[in-house]
Amino acid sequence: MSNSAFTTTFRQMTKGHNFLLSSQAEPGNALIILPPFADEMNKSRHIISQFMRQATQQGVSCYLMDHFGTGDSEGDLDQADISLWRADLNLLLAQLAGAGHQQVSFLAIRFGALQLFDLLNNGPLPLALNKVLLWQPYFEVKKFWQQFVRVKIAEQMALGEKLSQQQLEQQLTEGNIIEIAGYPIAPVFYHSVLQGLYDLPAVLTNNKTPLHWLEISQLPAPGVAVQKQLNQLQQQCPVKFQLVNTAPFWNTSELVQADELLQLSLAQAERSHV
Repeated sequence: MSNSAFTTTFRQMTKGHNFLLSSQAEPGNALIILPPFADEMNKSRHIISQFMRQATQQGVSCYLMDHFGTGDSEGDLDQADISLWRADLNLLLAQLAGAGHQQVSFLAIRFGALQLFDLLNNGPLPLALNKVLLWQPYFEVKKFWQQFVRVKIAEQMALGEKLSQQQLEQQLTEGNIIEIAGYPIAPVFYHSVLQGLYDLPAVLTNNKTPLHWLEISQLPAPGVAVQKQLNQLQQQCPVKFQLVNTAPFWNTSELVQADELLQLSLAQAERSHV
């Protein structure tokens, strides 16, 4: 499949036109990719494109939408919140159902895992859920936020200034927009992220929807925190967990490849047609 097989469109969504990258196979099996947040998304695009290209060769139609205020979509991030992004995803799902798809799978990466759980916890989807694949997921919003604000704290340290997470949160509480790595984080966005519904969705505990978790690590076994999270999940739903010895592509200074990650992910897609 060549690059020309990708289709790019601007779709009218809830608040504006969102950029949509898609790779089409026959209607039936749709896969929506929920990307990482901010600069992690920029560093992940090449890996996501490779996945889309190869998955479509296996008969899966793939869709990657830039959320309102991000990427090539209209709007600015300080005009967005999680409920808007959720509404846009539901609208996209309804459009895919109208185009003839009967079921949907998700590839959720990093912050995208939180977004997926929030989406699934906010009512039934317009399409039947088939499979969930997670790459290096966040399961706790506080951990996501801690990691993200560290970027700002490190920036200030490089300038010889001390800044704490508590100080940043105080600025948001007082109604100020803060800038982190070039991204304007508004109080509305910040609070909407914290108030999302991130518990394990009921649709994943019914033993019918497989949950596949691929964790990137240089270690031979899961770390303590990962193992604890895995144990908690396995008590509630069937989980297929695999460690992948690949560079953390979302956080490297130069673009890297993730061949093993793609190979394992595509094997899951092929096994059950996603």
